[in-house]
Amino acid sequence: MLKKLLSRFVKDDFLTIREFTRQQYIRNAKYEHIILRYMVGMEVFMLIYGYFNYNHKNPLMKVYMSLYLILGAASLFTDLMLSKAEKETGLFAKKRFALIGYSYFALITVWGLVITTYDVRQGGSYWVAATILMTVSVFLNLNPVYTILVILASGIYLICLTLSIQGGFNGSTLNIIVFIAVDIGIILKNYFTTYNNMYMEMKLKELSSRDALTGLNNRRALEERIENKEFGDIKSIALVDIDDFKQINDTGGHQSGDEALLLVATLFREYFGDKSLYRYGGDEFLILSEHDSAETTERLKKVNRRMSRVSKSEIPLHISGGIAIPEPMVAITDTIQMADAILYDAKRKGKGRIFASK
Repeated sequence: MLKKLLSRFVKDDFLTIREFTRQQYIRNAKYEHIILRYMVGMEVFMLIYGYFNYNHKNPLMKVYMSLYLILGAASLFTDLMLSKAEKETGLFAKKRFALIGYSYFALITVWGLVITTYDVRQGGSYWVAATILMTVSVFLNLNPVYTILVILASGIYLICLTLSIQGGFNGSTLNIIVFIAVDIGIILKNYFTTYNNMYMEMKLKELSSRDALTGLNNRRALEERIENKEFGDIKSIALVDIDDFKQINDTGGHQSGDEALLLVATLFREYFGDKSLYRYGGDEFLILSEHDSAETTERLKKVNRRMSRVSKSEIPLHISGGIAIPEPMVAITDTIQMADAILYDAKRKGKGRIFASK
């Protein structure tokens, strides 16, 4: 039941709640720090204001002053810890990072409940917990399930507090119930709106970086990868094209050409995985392979053997390829050009040949 409920919060092909929360924090980190520093400033103001305006003979003054000091110190500590975590990738990637935010939210909620309890039991009406729950729960990027559970627990406590103080159900109790419902509604709306917007951004970006026919990564996606220098696992680079592709188009029409491209793309996915593949242009494909040149060569030969058995084209369908090995001091674009030169050499010496640099 719980698993089914949680599944409504995420999409199968997108981020989990934890991953989404982290992404949201990355986007809004500076605003989180502004909120925390605002909280520090407010508590410092309350300490100064309380010192000069409260009755120093009243023992409750020490309680209030201590609570202001605790929240101010906690807000400052959380701000510093988050700043440190953002600079240390190892810490940022671990659950401990999320615990900083969760712990702060739990502390500030308990703080609001404690100061509310002290105040209303003394005959006051300073329901500060409501303000704390509303502002902090909405602006902190936390797991919505966790946030809602904390708010529900706090709401139950506040209801019990009003019942015990005022002797029964009344307007104050109803106000708390309405407030909790509104708060939870805002949290859910904020979560689903932001999550769905981020999902749509991902899909639009994916569409703009995918070839319309084959669904493979396109040149734009390749340029972004080159710009970001994401080549840590690449052991060989293959440039491949379909032999006699123009003849296939001329004989069977563009539909036959499209079928040939789709067949090649399907087989490439099976042997190399989607992330490695790019439609380089026309009937050319680029493979940023995580396998060494020998293994990449063998896999491309298997693709050729598979195509010869399943191709419906009147013209035998096979590929030629050139494979180059990336070097530490050589630009990736130069390695692609090297693979292109090897491909040209392979095609010059026949069809269905896979050549690799030595």
